[in-house]
Amino acid sequence: MKLGRRDAVKLVSAGLALGATSTATLARTRVAAPVAGTPEGRFRSYMMMRAALDERLVIGYVSGSYFGVVGAEVTPLWDVVGATFARYRKRPNGGYDGVTGEIAHFLDPGTGEAAGRFLNPYTGKWMTDPRNNLPPSRLTLLPTLELEVPKLLPGTRFDHVIKVPEVRGDDTWITEVTRVGMPAPPGTPGFNYSEMVTLHARTADLQRTDVARVPCLTSFTNVVDWRPWMDMAGHPGHLTAIGSGRYGVTLKDLPDRWTVATRKQFPAFLDDPGALLDPLWNG
Repeated sequence: MKLGRRDAVKLVSAGLALGATSTATLARTRVAAPVAGTPEGRFRSYMMMRAALDERLVIGYVSGSYFGVVGAEVTPLWDVVGATFARYRKRPNGGYDGVTGEIAHFLDPGTGEAAGRFLNPYTGKWMTDPRNNLPPSRLTLLPTLELEVPKLLPGTRFDHVIKVPEVRGDDTWITEVTRVGMPAPPGTPGFNYSEMVTLHARTADLQRTDVARVPCLTSFTNVVDWRPWMDMAGHPGHLTAIGSGRYGVTLKDLPDRWTVATRKQFPAFLDDPGALLDPLWNG
């Protein structure tokens, strides 16, 4: 079963939007924005940090590094750079239905290029990255900040928690923790992926009523089983990654390494990144 972060990320890359509410309408609103300490305020703050209060295309990115972990020994492996794309519509009964997708590349740390092949320091063999990360997926976020993912494989364990915002002066942080366990054929191990993502924005920005989203920094840490294409079945240990990035950027803000690799592999999406979501968004 060819499962990895690119499959699991479809379960966790949620964004938000407020349907047909336009920025102009928001600008006319005189009611103060709810604070992050209330359920309504938490919901609104998360939307404005992770996505937007309208149906715009929201682009985010992370750039980081992967390591192998065996016991307490950490071994550098490869770099990773990924861009996410999302749109959301308001549901009639509350919450938001969304479509999200990702284009990610594993990079050689020395050259910065997405070579597609890596020497496995544990086995001494070359590995080939399958790069099967393009299909978008649907998500639903409820007003309770619960995330629903339709059409999960039978037996999949999915746990997603958005923690209570931490507000200190003009800094607001929201952390979401996702744990995914994917089944495998009998006699073979399943695939586990856990991710901790922290969003950071200015408290004053979140209290504005004249903007549809706010500048947002992000950092992430994950713990994941060896990827099937590493040919590490039965080997002790696992992978971990760290990285940082932003939500609510434009194409020109994305890391150069991502742009170069995408131009080689998926050039059409550089001209129209929304096309990645169109099959589901327009359907």
